[in-house]
Amino acid sequence: MARKKFLSIEEKRSWLAGIFRDTSGEYSQADKFKAMIEDTRLAMLEAESGKEAQGPAPPGMPAELLAHLPPPLRND
Repeated sequence: MARKKFLSIEEKRSWLAGIFRDTSGEYSQADKFKAMIEDTRLAMLEAESGKEAQGPAPPGMPAELLAHLPPPLRND
């Protein structure tokens, strides 16, 4: 089986979490901050790809048509 060339987003986020949660002092506060920023960027990228997988949203009803609808009935 061919070895994967790149890490998945989950693998990258796991590695970044290790940096951010470091308590040994190996990483500076600046490194932790950079890891947090990169993790946030990857999370947003992951969320966007999930939206694309769902497909486009169905088109809404045009405002001109909504203006001609009667008001909703009350159930008092």
